[in-house]
Amino acid sequence: MDMHQKRQRLRQLLEDQSECTPIMGAYDVLSARIIEQTGFPVLYTGSFVTGATKGLPDVGLVQLGDLLPLAREIAKETSLPLICDADSGWYHAANIWRTVHEFESAGASAIHIEDTVFGKHTEFAPVLLEQDAMCQRIRACVDARRDPNFLIIARSDAIYLKDDPEEAVERINAYLEAGADAGFLVFKGSVSSLAEYRARIKGPVIVTSVDFQDAIDAETQAGANMSVYWPLAIFAAFKAVKQVCEAFREGRDASKLREYCFDEGLINKTVGYERFNANIGKYGAV
Repeated sequence: MDMHQKRQRLRQLLEDQSECTPIMGAYDVLSARIIEQTGFPVLYTGSFVTGATKGLPDVGLVQLGDLLPLAREIAKETSLPLICDADSGWYHAANIWRTVHEFESAGASAIHIEDTVFGKHTEFAPVLLEQDAMCQRIRACVDARRDPNFLIIARSDAIYLKDDPEEAVERINAYLEAGADAGFLVFKGSVSSLAEYRARIKGPVIVTSVDFQDAIDAETQAGANMSVYWPLAIFAAFKAVKQVCEAFREGRDASKLREYCFDEGLINKTVGYERFNANIGKYGAV
């Protein structure tokens, strides 16, 4: 799919009421290709995993210059729609057009911006952007996009940071009224509670869970259109690399690590050696 087809496909998936679409998070191009080859329909890049790969906590340190290059590479090297975390948008409403233009030009299919000012992933009191100011940012994003199928998603952390679903419902509805294509909720605990307030949200809803207690089927029943599984790939990679390093350091015998390593042929297939060999056969080596 080209860039425009990806965006059209994402909008179709968002509007599908029959099931909740799982969205897998990638932390680099290799993980994105694995997700694509496995058969998932949508990719995601987030500030947490991008910060983690740079040794940074997700407390506002990850910026446009960190997230944009990854988005561009994944969009270029895969055929799936890509939703990109754009944090708070990094700019006030008058300047947020740059965020939209950069991600749109990079080939992303959507961005989400959030109403958190401070407090995410910290022990300190959270601060959310005033609702009216967030609505202005949404309006500015919608006005800035050039492709109407480039989705603007509005995230509220009112449940995650303040444990206030009523405020979350009010905020998401206001953001949808301002022009957002979907609302994005981070929730805690069982997804069964989501159904209680999902019915009062007047548009598509994307969710992500802090602790992933439920299955996709439960999220479908609760009324979620999409669910972002942002940490699975990087958590799996972290655990596997850590186990391999510890086992090799202690046992000093790499031959016992074949469960994790030595599948060079599969990696070569994933990164594109077959395409290179086909091109050599077609055009020659010199």
